[in-house]
Amino acid sequence: MTIRTLVVGGTSGIGYAMACRVAASSPHTVLISGRTKPTNIPHSNIEFRAIDATSMRQIQRYTADLKSLTPPPALDLLIMSQGIMSTAPRTETPGEGIDRKMALHYYGKQLLIRELLPLMTPTARVVIVYDGWLGSPDKLLWDDLDLKTNYSLKASADHCTSMTDGMIQWWAQDGNSPKGMSFVHAYPGGVNTNLMRDVVPGFLQGAMKVAGNVLLTSPDKCAERLLEGAEKVAEQGRRWSNIDNKGKLLGKKAVWSQEQMGKVAEHTWGLIGRALEGEGA
Repeated sequence: MTIRTLVVGGTSGIGYAMACRVAASSPHTVLISGRTKPTNIPHSNIEFRAIDATSMRQIQRYTADLKSLTPPPALDLLIMSQGIMSTAPRTETPGEGIDRKMALHYYGKQLLIRELLPLMTPTARVVIVYDGWLGSPDKLLWDDLDLKTNYSLKASADHCTSMTDGMIQWWAQDGNSPKGMSFVHAYPGGVNTNLMRDVVPGFLQGAMKVAGNVLLTSPDKCAERLLEGAEKVAEQGRRWSNIDNKGKLLGKKAVWSQEQMGKVAEHTWGLIGRALEGEGA
């Protein structure tokens, strides 16, 4: 079967739920990728391929391997939900010099789009699950976009969120993507996943689990809403969209200027290029 859907970050949480929902309704192969293969793969048309999505060079090798498959994937849907919850200070990726959280949450996703674009169908949908709500060009430190000198957890979140907003607009307008493609930045809201396990003390884990079951959305319900929302905005002919945790269009998002999009794109490809050449450290 041809691979029609790729979910990076699809081995747990929201990405896993989205992959399972697509697989249940599709006769085609759904490829899920992350560091570790899930113990439970409930559908026979789900396959796993490992990736370290913090490394630009590993992403490049991963995408080259996909492009060499026979038959090659014909991607209708690319979902990227990879992420970590960490309070660690700036921690650079070995030999590439990119903060690990920013590599995972932003830079690696842009490289995946670029390298996989030749495999995407003319009406493919790209869905980035991160924070389609709070980004704004006003939140960027334009002279330090990769936060080499002004790093903080808040600044990292602001930059990854905001630059993702800018780049979905860039891909839709200047990124040489087919006119029928759509790019969506989705805000999942509070979802009952294991993402908090690395930052919540062990003695609070039980309470967190109980509270999560009551207060948070299940991954499956979140997956349903985001997939339906992404499909709806694509059907409306929107080239780029930000959607909320109900799958509804966030209509008040800023439209970035050509200069703003250009600066973010130039920075992104320059930093990724230096990382691939081993010049970023």
